[in-house]
Amino acid sequence: NWVAVLSDLASNKSYIFAGNFGRFFDMDISGYTIIDSIWEDDIYNRIHPNDLFQRHLLELEFFNFLKKIPPGERLHYATKCRIRTLNSNNNFQYILHRSFYLKNSSEGGLWLAVCLYNYLFDKSGAITGIDGKIVNTVTGESISVDTYENCAGLLTSREIEILALISKGIISKEIAAELNISINTVNRHRQNILEKLNVNNSIEAVRTAEALNFL
Repeated sequence: NWVAVLSDLASNKSYIFAGNFGRFFDMDISGYTIIDSIWEDDIYNRIHPNDLFQRHLLELEFFNFLKKIPPGERLHYATKCRIRTLNSNNNFQYILHRSFYLKNSSEGGLWLAVCLYNYLFDKSGAITGIDGKIVNTVTGESISVDTYENCAGLLTSREIEILALISKGIISKEIAAELNISINTVNRHRQNILEKLNVNNSIEAVRTAEALNFL
């Protein structure tokens, strides 16, 4: 009764299985779809932009939380949140989103990831935002995510310094001159920032860093 997205991080492919909830997205529920990406953009494009951003922060915190615990324990945790998503009538409706990792790689890294989508049956009006949580699926312990403490230290002091200059509209050539480093070094730092924050461009990087209180 869910929509499940199984992502293979090693091959950069995803397998989208649509159960009955697939009707919410106007999906074909007779089989599954393979895409050459670990991001299900057709679904992401239907999520409210603010909730999509908050979900990104939740997943970033989750990923860095998992990196700090033994590989054997990582598969015991999942995220849970609610997100506003366009339904088949093109109206925003809160739905339930969950994610977890199914397998580690032979090197001990994360390999197979699963995202689940379904109707949100708990519709408490007192809750604000996406109500993001990291849940221990063995003990039931739930950790509310609001301070992003596991992302602390994600960027180096130099990367934060460069990102602060980028946020002021300063270009790489001028950053290199101000910090007395080569433009290649600046560009390498910029690429590292995008990879660590899992974003596509500097605008997204600045917004994410501000939300994580780096700037």
